[in-house]
Amino acid sequence: MAVSDLPITPLHYPIAKIIHLLGSKVSLSLPALFVGSMIPDLEVPFMFFLSKDWVQDRMVLHSLIGGLSLGTLIAVGLTVFLYPRVVSLFLPFDKNRAKEQCRFSLTLVLCCSIGVLSHVLLDVANHTYNPLFWPFVSLFETPSPIVAFLGGRDVASIIVHGSMLVLGAVLLYRGRSDFWNKALVG
Repeated sequence: MAVSDLPITPLHYPIAKIIHLLGSKVSLSLPALFVGSMIPDLEVPFMFFLSKDWVQDRMVLHSLIGGLSLGTLIAVGLTVFLYPRVVSLFLPFDKNRAKEQCRFSLTLVLCCSIGVLSHVLLDVANHTYNPLFWPFVSLFETPSPIVAFLGGRDVASIIVHGSMLVLGAVLLYRGRSDFWNKALVG
């Protein structure tokens, strides 16, 4: 596995934060967007331990159908039942405000779905293949046209990872007062 194929899951955060900022008039849940944007990479360690190889590290949760169904279901469960409790163990933020943002609702489900979808679509720009249309198309038959357009796997990886690092730094710097609440609760 090339370095450019390694998942750098936290770099999906800036997209979740931007979606949250753009959807501020409709009160989107930042925790749900954030958790949803991380969920597809949960399959990576499972695939590694099941196969002892990194040949196939993106499967069901990186497909549109799997991500939007199973990925959303997992994201909703983690957001509602674990996010406020687990994150508050490690970081100082308003747990009551987080619980409110993580309360089950149709908006929360939508936010989890949007987060998962943002992850799947961002990965198309960063990986040479993504099983977008699985199970209708074989896992290796969905090559990314964006990676080739950006100059190949390594260059695409540098562009995407670099952009997400800069964007994340800018977004986090903007919220430096009341940092943890702005970064993790919204």
